[in-house]
Amino acid sequence: MTIQQPFQDLAHQWEQLPLLQGLEVTVTDLEPGRACLAMQRNDINVSGVRNSINGGVQATVGEIAAHLATSTLLSAGEWIEATQDLSISYLYSARAQLTIIEAHVLRHGRLTVVDVDVRVGDTDEDHGRLNAKARVTCSLARAK
Repeated sequence: MTIQQPFQDLAHQWEQLPLLQGLEVTVTDLEPGRACLAMQRNDINVSGVRNSINGGVQATVGEIAAHLATSTLLSAGEWIEATQDLSISYLYSARAQLTIIEAHVLRHGRLTVVDVDVRVGDTDEDHGRLNAKARVTCSLARAK
C-alpha cells in the first residue's frame, strides 16, 4: 500500500463505507489526482454474464474511484456536488479473483473529468488486462 501521508485518513474514511466493505474494496494507492482500489471477487459483486463481476458494480466502483481521486485535489470549502456523466465500455468479462480500479484526474475544475481503468489484478497470464474503461465527469461546488 502506497498511500501518501496527507491522504491516509481520507483512504481510511472511504474504506469504512458499508458499500465498499460489502464489495471488499480497499484503497491501495492514493496521491494527488490518482486513486487505486482493489476489489476481491465475492458473492455480492459476482452476478454478471459468464459468472463475472456485475457491470453495474464495475461502474459504481469506478465512479467511487473517480470521486476519491478528485477528493485529493479539493481545496478547503470545496466538495464534489454531483456526477454529471459516467460512461463505461466493457471489453472483457471481469472474472478475476482480484480486480484493480485505477482513476486519474484528467481535468480539475468546476467540471472535473476522470479516466478510470478496470483491470485484472490476478498474478496470472491475464494480469493487467483491461476489462473496462470509464470516464467520469463530476461538478464541484465551493462555499460562498
